[in-house]
Amino acid sequence: MGEPSGDECEPVLLNTFVIKKQRCRVYFHRGLLKWESEADPYIRVSLPSKNVVGVEYEHPSELSAYTNETVCQGESPDEHISFTLHYVVRSKQHKLRPSKVTLTHSDPRQVALWVKTIRSFIKDLTYRPKSLLLFVNPYGGKKRGQKIYEKNVKPLLARAGIEARVVITQHQNHAHETILSCSFEGIDGIVCIGGDGTLAEVLNALVLRTAKEKGIDTDNPNAELPQPSICVGVIPGGSTDTVAYTLHGTSDIQTAVFHIILGESTGLDICSVHNETSLLRYYASMLSYGYLGDVCKSSEKFRWMGPKRYDYSGFRKILANRGYLSEITILSSDEDSPATGPKCYKNCNKCGDEPDKIEKPPSDWKTVRGRFFMVNGLNISCACAKAPNGFSPFCHIGDGCLDVVLIRHTSLINILRLLLRVSSKTRTMFDLPFVEVHRAQEFTLQAMPDPQLQLLDPDAPDAQTSVWNCDGEVVYGTNIKIRVRRQLVRMFSQRMEEDDREPSCIVCK
Repeated sequence: MGEPSGDECEPVLLNTFVIKKQRCRVYFHRGLLKWESEADPYIRVSLPSKNVVGVEYEHPSELSAYTNETVCQGESPDEHISFTLHYVVRSKQHKLRPSKVTLTHSDPRQVALWVKTIRSFIKDLTYRPKSLLLFVNPYGGKKRGQKIYEKNVKPLLARAGIEARVVITQHQNHAHETILSCSFEGIDGIVCIGGDGTLAEVLNALVLRTAKEKGIDTDNPNAELPQPSICVGVIPGGSTDTVAYTLHGTSDIQTAVFHIILGESTGLDICSVHNETSLLRYYASMLSYGYLGDVCKSSEKFRWMGPKRYDYSGFRKILANRGYLSEITILSSDEDSPATGPKCYKNCNKCGDEPDKIEKPPSDWKTVRGRFFMVNGLNISCACAKAPNGFSPFCHIGDGCLDVVLIRHTSLINILRLLLRVSSKTRTMFDLPFVEVHRAQEFTLQAMPDPQLQLLDPDAPDAQTSVWNCDGEVVYGTNIKIRVRRQLVRMFSQRMEEDDREPSCIVCK
């Protein structure tokens, strides 16, 4: 993660201000702002400046009015005797919440000095974005993309002094086409308001553009891909928002915006999907063959239902209960068991090192054949509000591995047991006898047509193979290869803290 770099001559400020009608000694040095009261009731606060969103003069004639300009129009800084710090605090359930403090001093010159010094420090945090290319998907999820931008995103970006070049997507692949063709001059980050499909569109275009600029053949599954220089952010606006939830520990919109504003980033693995001749797609969350592939394909007919189309199509496909003959070949990793942990949190030991400094442990190939209800290649845990633990709770976001979860064809009763495990906060699916999980660096799947498949499916009664659900998009292919690209992109995120967990009390779970 990016961290502020100190200057040779670091400013030191010390003075007395009035905060909430109390005289407080205030100290600023090396990016740390402290204040403590001089009398009872005693207060003492330490605020790292990297958590400050913005600092603003308080309007002299109207205490509740603020401006985002360095100097109010028609006014001089010498007229101000108060300024307000807007900053971020961690709340429960991994959420980030806004807070503020107003400091008052009788000497306007002191106020101007403190505002200038703090603003200068924040400006020198070079990892913070100053200008964003922001895509808004107005059709994803509950079709709230534009409302989310106007109500939740735009005011916070303005307060932080971040400019945004906003693109309202009008059709599928609009963001993809824009990224491939537009100039990145002056752009510090790319952000999208939408679901996992919108983010996948952005990531695919960014990776393809970077590879093309370096003259790399993306159709070669063994080609080493360069990391894009621009960080990516995602603001939840879709149906499940698994990438945002996995990165931040919540699908809260305000939290996602603050992660972008504060600018710290983390590396995210990306998986490439190739058939025999060419690249099909890159993905960041999950690639699934079988049940979820069928659901994704079937739900396209019911887009008018909104997010409920997935529940409806999912119910129909459970009743169909198809199993598909497949042969999966896995390049396994001899690291921690994917069924037992540890989980991936901020400063995770498995994901914290630089990608080029990590040597992969010895591995071997294994082959699994059978009839499968579902085959999943999980790049992240795929946690979301409906499945707080995700499909694979111990999957890591930047370790260069993915979890291959194989669910064999079984009875409807067992499928219901599986669904209950996925939605549980305390249990996983890995102790079910028809489920197995492998930690892998890459894997291949060869789908085998099954003329004996005679299970009733009203949508595809004659289908002998399934399709792939790739980050919410349908991908066709019966012989594909999936390979992990370690920390290929940087995502705006401070990650979730390990000690900020759900209550352990069984009544509260």
